[in-house]
Amino acid sequence: MGWRQPSLPLRAKSNPAAAPLKRATSAPEAPRAPEPEPSRLSSDSQAAHEAQDPIAGNVPSEVRWHLDPAEVGLERTVLEEGPALLAAGVREGRHAGAQVYVARHGRAVLEFAVGEAAPGRAMGVDHLTAWFSASKPATALAIALLYDRGALALDDRVQRYLPDFAAGKERCTIRHVLTHTGGFAGALDARVQLDWAETLARISAHPADYPPGSKAGYHSTTGWYVLGEIVRRIDGRPIDRFVAEELFAPLGIVDSRMGIPEAQQGALEHRLARVQLGRTERQPYADQGFVDQFNSAREIARVNPSGGIRGPARELGRLYDLLLAGGVWGERQVLDRRTVALFTACHRWGMPDLTLMGAPLAWGLGFGLHGNADYHRDYSRRVFGHSGMVSTVGLGDPEHGLTCVVVTTGLLDPMTNARRLREATGTAVRALRADPAGA
Repeated sequence: MGWRQPSLPLRAKSNPAAAPLKRATSAPEAPRAPEPEPSRLSSDSQAAHEAQDPIAGNVPSEVRWHLDPAEVGLERTVLEEGPALLAAGVREGRHAGAQVYVARHGRAVLEFAVGEAAPGRAMGVDHLTAWFSASKPATALAIALLYDRGALALDDRVQRYLPDFAAGKERCTIRHVLTHTGGFAGALDARVQLDWAETLARISAHPADYPPGSKAGYHSTTGWYVLGEIVRRIDGRPIDRFVAEELFAPLGIVDSRMGIPEAQQGALEHRLARVQLGRTERQPYADQGFVDQFNSAREIARVNPSGGIRGPARELGRLYDLLLAGGVWGERQVLDRRTVALFTACHRWGMPDLTLMGAPLAWGLGFGLHGNADYHRDYSRRVFGHSGMVSTVGLGDPEHGLTCVVVTTGLLDPMTNARRLREATGTAVRALRADPAGA
């Protein structure tokens, strides 16, 4: 069941081409996202990286403004508060570094990086950061692509594709897995490293924690390995290759990878951001050994569909730009608009989450919805996204046309991290003002 990882075009040195920004005539309900060409680092941004930045003060930073925020109805001074809070977090030891991406109506507005990617190395907007479970939507969208093409149905039983998936889990469906109601969250011990085949065998043989669909509990890893294997069984390509070729390539995502082979890590060492200790006494996040495992060559290389993507924050943001555009990127319909609406709609509500202290969270198909503790309360009730390992969050708000991604490299306790991410993402939605004509 093994495979060779593909060699994909990760840039060892960034050299993005400038792209003209067109002024839209209106803010449509589901706008087209722009062609995936990042703008060139402006001379102003370069100067901000080399000199003291008015946002970050004396903390090393890089600022990349893609347009005047007023063009898309955002107040610049309010928008800058989020990056400033993250810069303060660096000074206070909450995290060593962070990245931010903000877009509105499919138009990139701001990229920001602050602090260190590794000891003695400044964080830039092109560094490859660990997304952790904020990676999960990429795997969910792989399922969405196959659904779009008629290759599977949401209420297909997992056992149709994985015949050994049994032990009380026979009635589990793909929908159950996507909504964390499959009943096998406890199938894996995170302390035990297994290869892909061993992982699937362990999950398949694990006795159901409860009858599928009867209860809910966040499946931090297990469900997404099952989804990744379903993709492989249907399409023939492993999940990392499918995501790279069918989802990332159409969006111009060339730097982000679900696993970077060890042979390629040396050439990218200067771009790999390390996960580091944050200011917390909460275990296991305060344990140096726990944190260091995420920086090991083996872990960086591991194909992990539940949380193994590394890349710049802007490329995580492109997934949300695509969804807010109704599945359209440039001139291409990557996903059917109805499939986007289906996967970001509410499919689970009012069920206490047995993994997350009984919180009755709302879930779409692979997306956390309104009520996630990491989303600021000012986002609309249609917001969807996903958090990652007490450090990261990406979200899209269809009502406001907003994409916001915050990635930090410091792990905190869940409550402190939620406050950090709420404050940092909240400035984007608080920066909204009445749309000017043409925004």
